[in-house]
Amino acid sequence: MERIRNKIFSVEEANHMIPYLTQAMGSLTTMAREIGALQREMKVLGAIESSGATSRNQDVRSLRENEARCARLLEEFRAALQEVASNGCVLRDLDLGLVDFYTMARDRVVCLCWRIGEPRVMHWHPTDEGFSGRRPLAELP
Repeated sequence: MERIRNKIFSVEEANHMIPYLTQAMGSLTTMAREIGALQREMKVLGAIESSGATSRNQDVRSLRENEARCARLLEEFRAALQEVASNGCVLRDLDLGLVDFYTMARDRVVCLCWRIGEPRVMHWHPTDEGFSGRRPLAELP
């Protein structure tokens, strides 16, 4: 995978990304859930196959179909993650819906911080602190 150069965002530029990120994170969440469900089902079907079932067995055929579907979904998932990163956004936690955007505050890089469901970027944090160190934008130096 190629290295993504970090984009420096203004607050306005970060806010402009929110509709795209809302859609992208919804798609990523849906794919992640489907991948998880397929993996759980494949574990059960794999146990059936391990017990001696042959390729004529419907469960073994289902296992192969699920393996192919899971591989396709994983590729789509990776591509969607790559697209988010190529736009300069840093997806910190898909389950929590956390995204950071690098920005400059005086002479240092900090992160603008957005969480899915928030109408706009309203927080920031130093790059070494993360979500627990979120502060209101009004406190951005």
